[in-house]
Amino acid sequence: MVILDEPFSGLDPVNADLLKKEIIRTKESGAAIIFSSHDMNNVEELCDHVVMLRNGKVVLNGSVDEIRNQFGKKHVFVTTDMSLNELAELDGVSEVVRRGHNRYKITLTNEEYGKEIFDAVSRGEYIEEFSQQPPTLDEIFRTKAVEKHA
Repeated sequence: MVILDEPFSGLDPVNADLLKKEIIRTKESGAAIIFSSHDMNNVEELCDHVVMLRNGKVVLNGSVDEIRNQFGKKHVFVTTDMSLNELAELDGVSEVVRRGHNRYKITLTNEEYGKEIFDAVSRGEYIEEFSQQPPTLDEIFRTKAVEKHA
């Protein structure tokens, strides 16, 4: 069993990658690894099971996919020649963020709008990118970290 507390803190990208490779190698050799981290990208990449605590209480518990899917596939990543304003006016869209030239992240009010959005942006033609995803662990962490106590 290996226990690591914020193992990537202060590491440059090259050494962080070396440590990730060693953690994966150790995991594959059969070791149980427990680590604490506030870097959800590392958690998402390395962990089989996640537990998030807030004020000593468990607020998330499960596999990365189970946790992400609890929040619905409300994010659409798309490459389209439609404008930001045109995308924002589509039914079921709550927010549109430009990610680059003709690349957008669309937040849906309900994941069920995904097919309608696909139909609208593809117009029956090939499109380079369309991916409907649940929120990342980082987005979920940010939500849960500030959520009021029930």
